[in-house]
Amino acid sequence: MTIGPNTPELRRCIKCDREIGSDETICDVCNRAGMATPSASQYHGTVVVAIVLAVAALAIAASLSLRGVGPYAADIRGVAVADPGGYDITYAVTNQGTRPGRAKCQLVATAESGQRLRTRSTITSQIAGGDTAELTETISELEVEPASVTVNCS
Repeated sequence: MTIGPNTPELRRCIKCDREIGSDETICDVCNRAGMATPSASQYHGTVVVAIVLAVAALAIAASLSLRGVGPYAADIRGVAVADPGGYDITYAVTNQGTRPGRAKCQLVATAESGQRLRTRSTITSQIAGGDTAELTETISELEVEPASVTVNCS
């Protein structure tokens, strides 16, 4: 069958693949009840609403999963020479929240002039809510003892 300028465009039923008219989406056999089919904008609107609801649900779930974890307080307990080089920094981290969590900490070694010598980032093991963990990290490649070491955990 040839389609000319006066011949209507034929489409296929979305359920059974029968030929249907250009203004239809489903054939009479598949639509026995004669119900009106949704328009393309209804399909797209439904998908957009579903995506927006899914993103909102994920945001709420993420917020609830982090509730009660942290903030974290940290302080330096000691600085000692490490073997084979560098310095061991002993520090304590307190989970001030009510639920267990891991803290991301940054240790910064500075010289007397205030210049940063080295920085080390680390993640603690799980700390129960209200508990304190004492940890030791090595800042390697330090040739001189730092004048001060600070720790910041979040």
